[in-house]
Amino acid sequence: MPTVFRPYGRVMPPALDMPPALDEINRRIRHLMSRPADKRRAEEYTRLLVLWAEATAGNGSDWGKAA
Repeated sequence: MPTVFRPYGRVMPPALDMPPALDEINRRIRHLMSRPADKRRAEEYTRLLVLWAEATAGNGSDWGKAA
């Protein structure tokens, strides 16, 4: 199984149930959070969260559904 390298030298195995698109969105969010806070970062974060919600809804996840 391939190893995924994370920031700050942490090594984590890839999630078996995470689709590649969701992993890429998570990577972009982590990278974005390393930038200084401003309006553009907030707008991009919102856009990425929408993509993340759509990606998790597509894999049968119950994330974001009303109780």
